[in-house]
This record gives sequence, C-alpha cells and structure tokens, in this order.
Amino acid sequence: MRRKVFSIALKDNVSFLGEQGFCWALTEGEGCDIFRDIHSNIRRKAVWEGKLSKRALGMKGSEIRRLFRLSMQPGVISFAGGLPDPGSFPREEAASVLSRLLRERGEVLLQYGPARGDEELVEVIRERMGRRGMDVGPREVLVVSGAQQGLDLCAKLFLDPGDVVLVEAPSFIGALGAFRNYQAEMVGVPMEEDGVDLGALERTVEGLLGEGRKPKFFYTIPNFQNPTGTLTSQEKRRGVLELARRYDLLVVEDDAYGELGFGTSDQEVRPIKAMDGEGRVIYLGSFSKIVSPGIRLGWMAGPEELIDRFEMAKQMLDVCPSPLIQAMVVELHRKGFLDEHVLNLREIYRSRRDAMVSSLRRHMPQGVRWTEPLGGFYVWVTIPEGRDALDLFHMAVERKVAFVIGSAFYPDESVRNVFRLSFCHEREEVIEEGIGRLGEATRAFLSG
Repeated sequence: MRRKVFSIALKDNVSFLGEQGFCWALTEGEGCDIFRDIHSNIRRKAVWEGKLSKRALGMKGSEIRRLFRLSMQPGVISFAGGLPDPGSFPREEAASVLSRLLRERGEVLLQYGPARGDEELVEVIRERMGRRGMDVGPREVLVVSGAQQGLDLCAKLFLDPGDVVLVEAPSFIGALGAFRNYQAEMVGVPMEEDGVDLGALERTVEGLLGEGRKPKFFYTIPNFQNPTGTLTSQEKRRGVLELARRYDLLVVEDDAYGELGFGTSDQEVRPIKAMDGEGRVIYLGSFSKIVSPGIRLGWMAGPEELIDRFEMAKQMLDVCPSPLIQAMVVELHRKGFLDEHVLNLREIYRSRRDAMVSSLRRHMPQGVRWTEPLGGFYVWVTIPEGRDALDLFHMAVERKVAFVIGSAFYPDESVRNVFRLSFCHEREEVIEEGIGRLGEATRAFLSG
C-alpha cells in the first residue's frame, strides 16, 4: 500500500520536477523496482539545452520527416523523394576520370582550393549559362555545395528576423525551410497553369508596402517547378522582372531543373536571368540533377560585388568546394559526356512521366486532377475540396504506396487537398504498379 501511495505522490509532483529541469519516465513495479525505475529514468537536462540561440530554438522538425520514414518501410513504392534515377549515375565515367585525376594531379586536387571555386569549372558554368542566353563574367559566379547552400546564403545575407520574402504558393520545401531558419515571414503568391499569378503578386506587394513592409526578394522556380512541375511562360517571366523593377525587389531564380525539359525549346526555358540587365536576379544552378546529388555541386550567379559578399559568407561555412569533384565535372563536360548524358536523362524522365500520367488516367477516380509537366521530376495532384491528403496518405501507406502531402509546400500549410508525386526514381513498371495501388486507395478514400 505504501508503495502505491508513494507512486501517486511522486506523479502528483511531476510538474514541480519539470520546472526544476528534470525529465522522467515512471514505471509501475513491485518491491524496490519503482526506486530503480525512478533512479534510471530521471535525468537533468543536457547542459546545452539552455544555451541555444533564439534562431536555433525556432528550428522545428516537420511532420514531413515522420511521413518520409513511413514511406521508407519495406515493400512501399515511394513517390515521395525527388531522388534522381540511381541507374543513370555516371559511375564508370566518374571512376575513370577520378582515377586519372588522382594519378596526375592528386597532390593539388586533394588540397584546399579557391573559396570561389575552380577557375576551369567557372568557365564551364559560364559556357553552359551562355548557351541559354545568360552572359556572366568570371567574377559573377560562385561555386557552392549544391543550390541548397545558395538558398541558405541568400537568407543569411538578405534576411533579418521579421523580413518579408515572397514565394510561389506552393514552393520548394528546402527554400521555405532556409528562409524560416532565418526567421523571415514568407508570403505566398498563388500559382496558375503558366506560372505565378502576376496580378496577385502585384496586389501582394502593394498590400505589404501599404503596411510599411517592403519584401526583400521574390523566390521563383520558373522551369518545371518543384512541386507542381509548372513551366512559367516567357510573358510571365518578363512580368516578374518588370514588377521587380517597379517595386525595387530582387529575384532569386532557382533553375535546378532547367536542362531537363521534354521537347521544350530553348526559348521556352530561357531563364529570367537572361533578361536581367540590372543585376536584379540572383541565379541558382545545380549539377545535382544532371550528374548526381551526391557530388554536392551547384553555383550562384549575380553582380560581382554581391558575389564577393556571398563568397565571404560561404568561406566561413565550408572553406571551399571540393577541388577533386570540380575537376571531375570539368572533365565530364570537356569530353562531351555531360551534354550526351543530359539528353539521355531527358528520355529517361520523359518515359517515366508518360508512365505516371497514363497510369493516373487509368486508375484515378473522377474529381481528381493532376499536372502533366513538360520537364523536371514532379506531378502535382489535387483531390476534391474539403479532403485532406494526409488522411489519404495513411490509407495509401497501408496499400504500400507513398507520396508527399502538399500542405508542406505552402508557407502557412493551409492547402490540404494536394500532394506531390515524383516520377524520377522508379522504373516504369514500378510506377504503374504504384499508381494502381494509389488509385485503389484514392477510390476507397473518396467513397468513405
């Protein structure tokens, strides 16, 4: 009896222990077991817990992480991650090039390199940008550890707590996370079939200016947007740049998918940066989608003085990009392999896009809509209003298929009846099987 009374008394004082910085786990037991349980499970807070900065305390794990773990269960066909096709990675070519580079230049390439990036790679980047209408000088390029680092650098240099950033709604989760980590306020602007709603963009800017809050920049993914797959029209690209001029905004243009169009013309995918005569557009490019994400190599392009500042900030993060990996990409480009590889990737992803879209037509019930992208990795699906894609997700996982819920791609997570499917990772027959399972789950969900 006394053991029970003691246990109740201790539980009644749990709030007091919490205020004193203790964590606990109580376990019912016989005899002295309860004392052992208390002793082994009560601990003081870690010494670092009271030392975190306000910015670090504001970094929150998202529900998406938990859902991704569910999508990785054995037997689940996952359309969740934007993972490039692993079978397309240039393993043999990379191994051959790296072996030769290490034999011939190993002492240099395994050493520290320039913080701004290897000069030869910068020339490769300038050449590839020039083909697409962008004329940039050698001092206007900064090599970064993937375009994601470029997003973080934009946030680091431009954003103070409370600053306003305009983003497409929906937009790339990685960008939203980077801006959120610097305590920015993100304001979403709705998307249309051919890109951002320019009228809504202007009204949003006017409204913010009327409140005395001037946005720092507009973040956009004009080519095969993540998550919708949308290709922004050239007319709207010009409109974005004109609004940026009129209201003195910067534009951060993320072009990770620009070379992965399925039959699109060079003019259709011409970046906003190609129209920029004022240095108003900060351009982000990436080798992750056209070589492999594991090499962690991308670049930023902008005015020289601004790139100087980005370089100083980047040097404090990782000192320099890998000289060895940069040299490998230079060699793959010079051999002509990279251009040929991009052509092959377009056909691989076009075929998988076709498999996904045709399977959606066969298996999805009435009332479900989806995009049919002209490039990139993603299809965006809309279910009827009033339905929550999170509920559908759990039914889908029971049938061994997974996707990413769409609310995570909105700054306020307000839109619930959408989700993203990635067609880049799985083979056509697996896509067809997975969409069949998803169609079955969706029919059951909408009829329930």
